[in-house]
Amino acid sequence: MPNFVDRLTTQVDQKKSDLLASFSKVAYGQEEALRRLCLANWHPLPPSVAAICQRQAAPRPRPACAVDGSLRRVNLVNGATLMVAQALLLGEGGEETRVDVDIRRGNVPRASLERLADLLQQSLEVGLARDGATRLPPGGVLFLDGALYGQLPQLYPLTIEGVREPLPEDILAAYRELFDTCRARDVRLLSIAKTSREALLSDLLQRRTGNGHLDISDSEMIYRWTDGQAGYSTPVLLGKRGFTRGSRELLQREDLQHAPAIVSFFVRLCDFDDAVRVDLPAFCVGRAERLGDLEDDLLDASAVGEILEILAADYGGLEVYNALLYAADREVRLERSMMHEVYVRLIAQRLGVELRLDRSERRFE
Repeated sequence: MPNFVDRLTTQVDQKKSDLLASFSKVAYGQEEALRRLCLANWHPLPPSVAAICQRQAAPRPRPACAVDGSLRRVNLVNGATLMVAQALLLGEGGEETRVDVDIRRGNVPRASLERLADLLQQSLEVGLARDGATRLPPGGVLFLDGALYGQLPQLYPLTIEGVREPLPEDILAAYRELFDTCRARDVRLLSIAKTSREALLSDLLQRRTGNGHLDISDSEMIYRWTDGQAGYSTPVLLGKRGFTRGSRELLQREDLQHAPAIVSFFVRLCDFDDAVRVDLPAFCVGRAERLGDLEDDLLDASAVGEILEILAADYGGLEVYNALLYAADREVRLERSMMHEVYVRLIAQRLGVELRLDRSERRFE
C-alpha cells in the first residue's frame, strides 16, 4: 500500500513557515501598522448585546424569516452537466420552497458552468426573499445567506455559446424589488456570510493611512489580531467599489447607482467563535446613500447598534451562528445521495431518457 503520510510530513516540515503565514498572531514588518489599525477598529459588544448573547436579558421579539439555498451538479456520460438548485424560505408564515434544473452540453467552459450554477441558485434565493419580504410586518427581519455586496457586483452579463443568459438581469431586477419592498415595509434585510475572502475594511484602512498596501483579507486580519475576543468591526459603507472590470462597469449602470449603498461589518458574538460578515442595505441603519454616491467610507461604530441586538437575539452559540439560517441550511441542503438516487432518476423518468452518470460520478456509488 502506498505510503503518503511520510512524504506529507516532510512537505509540511519543509514549507512550515509559508503554511503558517496566515495564522501567525505576530505582525511582521509592515503588518504591525495594519494590526494596530485592526485593533483600533475592533469594538467590544455593547452591554445590552452581550447580555442577550449570554441569555442574561430577553431580546425584543421580532417576526423574522430566513432564506437559504443549495445546489448539486453531476457529470453525465455524454459529457453534459446536470444541475439542480433548490431554495427554502423558513420562518414567519411557515415555509416555501423553489427548485430549478438545467442541463448543459459538454462544450460549455467549466468557468461558465460554475457561474451559471451559482446564478441558478441565487435566482431562487433572491426570488424567495423578494416574496418573503411582502409577508413580513413592519419591523420584521429577513435573513439571507452570503455576502450581499459580494454578490451584487458579480451580476455582469453571462454569455454561453453565443447566447446572452437572462439570469443576471433577472436577479438584478429581483434585488431592486427586494430593496424597494424592504424599504417601504420597514423590514431589516440582513445578509450573513460565514466566510469572506475580500479585503474591504483592510484595504480601506490602509488607503486612509497611506502606509503602503498589504494583501490581507478582512477575515485573516480579524482572525490573527483580535485574540478571539467578542466584538465587531467598524462598519464600512460600500458603493461603486468593483472588484473586477466587469463588476466596476456593472456598478456604473444608472439603475444600480440608485440602489441603496451597502453597510458591511464583521461580528463575533461570543469569545473564540468564528467572526461572520454581515451586509445590509444602508436604509436599514437610517442612511440614505446610494451605490452611485460613493466608493466606500467608514461609519461610526454605533450605527449598527440595533443590528447587533437583532443578531444577538437569534444567536445560538458556537455551533449556531443564526438559529433561523442554521435551520434553513439543514433543511435545504441537497445531499449527494438525494441527488443521485432520487433527483437524477426522477428527471430521467420525466424526460424519458437514460441519464447515466459518468465514471467520475459512478466510482463513488
